[in-house]
Amino acid sequence: MTVMGEASPEVWTAEWQRSGRVVFPVRRRPLLIRFGALVLLLAPNMIMSIDSLSEGGTDRVFWFIGLAGVACLFVLIGWQVATQRPALTIDREGIRMGRRRFMPWTDVGSIGIPHRPGFAGSLPIIPADVWAKDLILRQDTVRDLSALAAWLEVLLAEHRTTGVS
Repeated sequence: MTVMGEASPEVWTAEWQRSGRVVFPVRRRPLLIRFGALVLLLAPNMIMSIDSLSEGGTDRVFWFIGLAGVACLFVLIGWQVATQRPALTIDREGIRMGRRRFMPWTDVGSIGIPHRPGFAGSLPIIPADVWAKDLILRQDTVRDLSALAAWLEVLLAEHRTTGVS
């Protein structure tokens, strides 16, 4: 079965009409690509700096701090690959990214324009209150952010015309 973020807007609409919500778990491929890029960028530097460990001093401290940071990043990416979280959930109440970031439909001012094509794309959900923070949707959950933006525009228009909150 394909991940919801890889599917087409027609599949999203069918799920929306069937259950009233659509859940986009984190896609594993972008996370694995990020993990591989991290290994390719950081591993050679860490390996080449092993020579300086025998000398002691501050180089040793910085190496261990760097190693701890890389280990934390590996654990974070591994947790995301295993659990497929944080998930993007779009339901009748609003748009939720993970557990903490939520914007109800009544607070949504507009759907922004997708930024940065490629694997690092993002889609801002702009709140009606100019002082509130944008809700940023990343390409980790949905491959085609342009299709997601168009689909969310339709849902937003439906919520505004029917008054459903």
